[in-house]
Amino acid sequence: MFSGQLPTYLDPRKYADQERVIEGEARVGDLPRLREYRESLDQPVRIRLAFSRDDDGRRHVRGRVETTLALVCQRCLETVESRIVADVDLVLVWTEEQAKALPADLDPLLVTGERMTLAEVLEEELLLALPLIALHDQCPNSPLEESGEADEEQIKPDNPFAVLARLKGRRK
Repeated sequence: MFSGQLPTYLDPRKYADQERVIEGEARVGDLPRLREYRESLDQPVRIRLAFSRDDDGRRHVRGRVETTLALVCQRCLETVESRIVADVDLVLVWTEEQAKALPADLDPLLVTGERMTLAEVLEEELLLALPLIALHDQCPNSPLEESGEADEEQIKPDNPFAVLARLKGRRK
């Protein structure tokens, strides 16, 4: 088992046959595809991956990757800290045909060589776990929340038939 010091490269076939477990921490800045999250580069990425074989002889990697990223809130455009957790459950395959032959409930991880970088696996899983839309629970600079109460007109969405209702009222 690896703990603390993470390997740069993985030999997934060998790791699965030996049922190895990789456990430790990296930094967001160590993952090239996540470097665009500049405010999060020093955040820890906690990793626990267990390689194994199932009863059908398929090689698996299971575990969890988690970190915190500074994302942009799509409501107020301020920074929101978002905990990203990726539960990993992948079947290792070496060809597209093997991936297509897997049952629909299994997700493939295509291994293109004898070894692969750990960063590839971590980046992919974290990117897939990102929220579609990052939002604060309550935006810190929202005028509605600062005043403590909201004007009813501000809460009600515009009614496209409001003008017709006013015109109808004038006829009477």
